[in-house]
Amino acid sequence: MTTHQPTVKTRFTLISDTHTAELFPSTDTQHAYRDPLPAGDVLLHAGDLTKLGYIGEHEAAFETVSRAPAELKLVIAGNHDITLDEAYYRRTGAKRFHRNMPEDTAEAREIWTGEKAKEAGVVYLEEGIRRFTLRSGATFT
Repeated sequence: MTTHQPTVKTRFTLISDTHTAELFPSTDTQHAYRDPLPAGDVLLHAGDLTKLGYIGEHEAAFETVSRAPAELKLVIAGNHDITLDEAYYRRTGAKRFHRNMPEDTAEAREIWTGEKAKEAGVVYLEEGIRRFTLRSGATFT
């Protein structure tokens, strides 16, 4: 016997390819990427948080994501976020993009996975299946 689960309205805000850009002022109606971001239950940043994966870029992107009006902020790395892929960064990225000043991949990951991220409702997603439950009772995989 299957039990019917009640439907819970859940609003998603999806952004990507922000490349550390600052939000435009709310009065700038020529751009959709304005402060504040649209309110939602879940914000999904689908990659390219940074231009070239510098720690300072991760910090700036984190500040924008963490301030978003959403209970849960899901983050997926893109091809520009090279310091979040330690194997690639060691093999190719550091030499190709950060030749003179390599970045610390552990520090980059800590920005998105550390205590400050958890407190802000930020979850860094990698391969795999995850299940989330919001305060409203909404669940999704």
